[in-house]
Amino acid sequence: MNSGWWWAGILASIAVALVAGDRTVDYALAQVPLPPEVKLPQSARVYDRHGNLIATYRDEVTRFIIDTAELPDRVRNAVIAAEDRNFFQHEGVSLGGIVRAAWRNVTSGAVEQGGSTITQQYVKNAVLDDSSRTLERKVDEAILAIKLERRYSKDKILEMYLNTVYFGRGAYGIEAAARTYFAKHADQLTLAEASYLAGLIPSPARYSTGEAAKARRAYVLGAMKQEGYITAARAEKALDAKLRKKRAPQLRRRKQDAAYFVEWLRKEYLYPRFGDCLYRCGLKIYTTIDAGMQKAAEKAVRSTLNEKGDPEAALVSMTPRGHVRAMVGSRRHFHRIKKARGFNFATDGGRHAGSAFKPFTLLAAIEEGISLKSRFSGHTPKEIDDPVCAGPEGMWEPENYEGSSFGTIDLTAATTSSVNTVYAELITEVGPDKVADLLEDLGFSGEDSDDVAPVCSLALGTLDVTPLEMARAYAALAARGRLPVVRPIRYVENGNGRCVLGFGSRKVMKKQRDCRKIVETEGEQVVEPNSVDVLTQALTNVVEAGTATGAQIGRPVAGKTGTTQDNRDAWFAGYVPQLATVVWMGHRVEKGPDGKAGTSDDISPLMRYCSDPRRCRPVHGIDVTGGSFPAAIWSAFMRVALEGVDVATFPTPYYTPSRVINPPPPPPPKKEEKPDERGKPEKTEDIDEGGPGNGNGNGKNKDDD
Repeated sequence: MNSGWWWAGILASIAVALVAGDRTVDYALAQVPLPPEVKLPQSARVYDRHGNLIATYRDEVTRFIIDTAELPDRVRNAVIAAEDRNFFQHEGVSLGGIVRAAWRNVTSGAVEQGGSTITQQYVKNAVLDDSSRTLERKVDEAILAIKLERRYSKDKILEMYLNTVYFGRGAYGIEAAARTYFAKHADQLTLAEASYLAGLIPSPARYSTGEAAKARRAYVLGAMKQEGYITAARAEKALDAKLRKKRAPQLRRRKQDAAYFVEWLRKEYLYPRFGDCLYRCGLKIYTTIDAGMQKAAEKAVRSTLNEKGDPEAALVSMTPRGHVRAMVGSRRHFHRIKKARGFNFATDGGRHAGSAFKPFTLLAAIEEGISLKSRFSGHTPKEIDDPVCAGPEGMWEPENYEGSSFGTIDLTAATTSSVNTVYAELITEVGPDKVADLLEDLGFSGEDSDDVAPVCSLALGTLDVTPLEMARAYAALAARGRLPVVRPIRYVENGNGRCVLGFGSRKVMKKQRDCRKIVETEGEQVVEPNSVDVLTQALTNVVEAGTATGAQIGRPVAGKTGTTQDNRDAWFAGYVPQLATVVWMGHRVEKGPDGKAGTSDDISPLMRYCSDPRRCRPVHGIDVTGGSFPAAIWSAFMRVALEGVDVATFPTPYYTPSRVINPPPPPPPKKEEKPDERGKPEKTEDIDEGGPGNGNGNGKNKDDD
């Protein structure tokens, strides 16, 4: 050894001794978090209801803990050759490495080299969590490394290291690295791939691409050859092999299965509950989404709205218990997590629901005992003379869609044909306050508060709502009046398989460790089941013979179309006993000519024909209604979603409301017959009791056809 090395060793020993004196005692007595007590950061994994992995949550850390004893020798040996050839000989600290590093640092005047063993690197990254290059940290590292070696076997320490070392691109651990760089598991790595990954460890940014990457791989393969791990021929073949880099789909930042659902889950439920632990604690999140149904929903939207310039669309499907089975937040970008972090049309904002909101007014009427046999005039336009409906511009004067006029019809027919003017009269009979109360019971809220404003236009769907809110309300109809808790999550386990969250469940006992034993709470019964059964009968007519025949799927369906003023929004909301699904479509609000969003010049394009092509945009050559594209999307999705599900019928009401508003006039009396002179019966004049249709016996009003 030359004099330089000798003096470097003396200086290093003195420095270590001075610093280590007190710290050795401290670390010997302190409760040091040694493995496996150390909580290792891991990405969260998201599963669908069948246990299929659909996504991961990661921030800057992606890690999957594996049993590295099952790795092929080429993977383990590549890392040892690259980072610590004497790993199996030293006891945690390599004095030769320390001396070499000390000499480099003394001669350069700065701390440039560490000389750490694999054991020391593990301590630095997993225990100390300290990347500083100070003498104090190096002493702490050495003390803990020796302590670690005395407690665990070499194979166990190597496993700990391989599960924590950083490989770049946010990948911590050999399994995450294999998935991130090559879209495969670590036990599938070739020699060329293993040597490449091992070469990244000192500086992933420097050695990941170009000539530096190939030179580093050559260094690792050369070290493996020198240590006798591989032959020269194998080393040469591995160096010449072409690497095909590809990131696993679940780890691509810009792509994610069910992206809108996964991002909504993170933002609304998981991050507020777990914080950064979501990215580091190895959580296993078992959701209620069905991967097959999700793909069917995306396909239904994509195949129906398949032309450039088509409007946006959203779909939410939910069981009567609130389990979210599918969520589409846009007609495109189903797998783009960056897009999903923008606007989600299924959950954000709100649009008018139009006639898809009428069932709630009808339900409120049924709850008040009003019979569906009640009759109203369907002529249009109609002035509603009830002061409660008057506005600043005078009396409310609603119109039917496209000016269609009807005679005097009952509520079942008015629902089947979606007659606005009948529903305008109906809400005055029920009272807008009662409709508002029912809407609040069904989970809707006002624009600025939880209270829904009791206005007459609620009957025609002027409250801003989201497809998610509508799906929950229609799921309550499928559940016969029991409002479900929205349940996108079944339960969450930590990395050790212990239950940490039983979502929407009864109070969990502190000792409960198995999430699968937790029983879900029932939703709140907000409407009488029989009242919903009566409503459902009316809504089945809409699909069988009304505005939603396009939603027929060969089994009983109840539902309602919705088309807002000027065809701005179109909806179809429907349900079978096992599943409720809501579809919305409409254009995005666009910036006005001045190019600034949020101004009075903003354009909200209409899905119909008119003279202004910028403002009016029919879809595939037609004016859009809820019975067109939304019903078609709904039908295409539900046919797939219900494959293999038994056909179920809706319950028959055991009684029907009896209060008939504007009952039909009584039938005319029977004609009297008396013999004439020749013994033949003589006809008498019919007696008109008030004329057809006004129900008040005075014969003043006639139907307009």
